[in-house]
Amino acid sequence: MTINELKQLAIYAAKGQAPTNFSVENVDEALADGLREMAGSINQFMKNRYDIYDIIISAADEIVPKKVIDAVGMFAEVQQVPQGTKAMFRTKLGRMRAKKFLTQVGLSGVYETFRLDNGRFEVAAHAVGGGCRIDFERMLDGAENMAELVDLLTEAQTDAVYQEVQRALRAAVNQTGVPANNRANVTVGNTFDGAEMMKLITTVRAYGSGAVIFAPPEFVAAMGPDAIVPIPQSGNYGGVYHPQDIDAIHNTGYINLFRGTPIVQIPQSFTDESNTTTWIDPQLAYVLPTGGERVVKVVFEGNTQMWDWVNKDQSMEVMTYRKLGTAILAYHNWAIYKNEAIPQTYKEMYPNV
Repeated sequence: MTINELKQLAIYAAKGQAPTNFSVENVDEALADGLREMAGSINQFMKNRYDIYDIIISAADEIVPKKVIDAVGMFAEVQQVPQGTKAMFRTKLGRMRAKKFLTQVGLSGVYETFRLDNGRFEVAAHAVGGGCRIDFERMLDGAENMAELVDLLTEAQTDAVYQEVQRALRAAVNQTGVPANNRANVTVGNTFDGAEMMKLITTVRAYGSGAVIFAPPEFVAAMGPDAIVPIPQSGNYGGVYHPQDIDAIHNTGYINLFRGTPIVQIPQSFTDESNTTTWIDPQLAYVLPTGGERVVKVVFEGNTQMWDWVNKDQSMEVMTYRKLGTAILAYHNWAIYKNEAIPQTYKEMYPNV
């Protein structure tokens, strides 16, 4: 099988699709077999590794931007630019110009907020990377394979965009200040208030044709099904809920629509091996406008870069990075809901463990 054929199979595998003469299962098997042929021994792998990396990079660079657009395109504008090229975005000027701010990574490496003074602005990209450890013996035995690395790489880069967007939103909240009508808060001991969320959605909809809720899974789980008939003043039942909410919670654990507003989940993970500190703050949800000027800006610069390091025990560490940048265009057209009743750490969730 040629390198170009393997590149196409890698793209199909990452998309979960298949060409006309394959099934999805056959694509995965053919890709794994093709890569295994190129890495059947340590000598074969060392000879072919740059071709293998090129296959993986081609798949990631083809898939990741499309996955990001599918996930956040309703409220985010995404650009791809060549290496060394500056990504320029336009913003609408007018009477709201004096209130517009841009939140993005500053020269110090942290998110900073700048006042916009013209209709074009640049979003700078910075490197976001990671690595994984491959045991060559396990790869020869079939327990590990390079096809899995394609899936891991595309998933990691997509998750990195979610994290960067959330960081920029947090920085925009902390540094520009969000008006009182754009905030809602649930204190410890209380529960999610659907009326407060609806108030935020109504405010945000004034700046576009709709809105979307951008939240981590803990926040969405705490929302629960939305009562279409409220809890009565007397009686022993808890209200009436839409069957689709009940089905969604039964099938996935979460609702995916709140009173006509889509919910986009931010992937959650932990920052430490003891699983105590969450990657994304579980208490915060953001309501962003759709259909008007999209407040989130995302840029991919250049291609994925990949290299390796062979350890003394012949295990191999494969490192990658991709340059990406995010910015938030902020001026009263989005909102934030904080639910302090949601535990932020494992210890808070399970105090007796």
